[in-house]
Amino acid sequence: MNPANATVTEAGGGDEYEVGKTYEVKLTTGIEFKGIVLAYDSDPHGTSRGNCKSMTTRTVNASFISKANLIGKCQDPLDSNKKKCFVDLNGLLEKEAIAIRKIESIGVGVTAEAQKIFDALSKTLHVKWENKDMVIMEDVRICSPYHSDFVTGGTRAANDRIKKVLNNVREKLQLSSDT
Repeated sequence: MNPANATVTEAGGGDEYEVGKTYEVKLTTGIEFKGIVLAYDSDPHGTSRGNCKSMTTRTVNASFISKANLIGKCQDPLDSNKKKCFVDLNGLLEKEAIAIRKIESIGVGVTAEAQKIFDALSKTLHVKWENKDMVIMEDVRICSPYHSDFVTGGTRAANDRIKKVLNNVREKLQLSSDT
């Protein structure tokens, strides 16, 4: 089989698998399931892994499919207006939103110390990365090296509050304010 990826929903997989067809699949790991091919990508490197315990949708690298039997074809697995919609679109959208939030919470090109500060602040405040700066509540900014002297923007009260919280976070994380 050519390595490729097929997105299938429980109740499929892909060696040039046709979207909408239902397969009984056995993976090289021994996992077996039935599914409908919802998408097919012939790129052997585009792979996604997930927890297989309670999936309704999974991405399978076709090189890991040891056996696939065609068992039928459905009309439109994505048509949520039908009684037999095979895909929980709301669940997928929710998973996507969670994944995006996780990705957005990871600073690119920042130090481990900066990421620790961000993670601690994000437990109680709305924080996002904007390049290498942390933006809190859309108007207060903390720039590298992420000390209270580098807090700008927002009202004076918000700025002072963030400085206090930042100093407490740095103290709790036992980070020097001199570095």
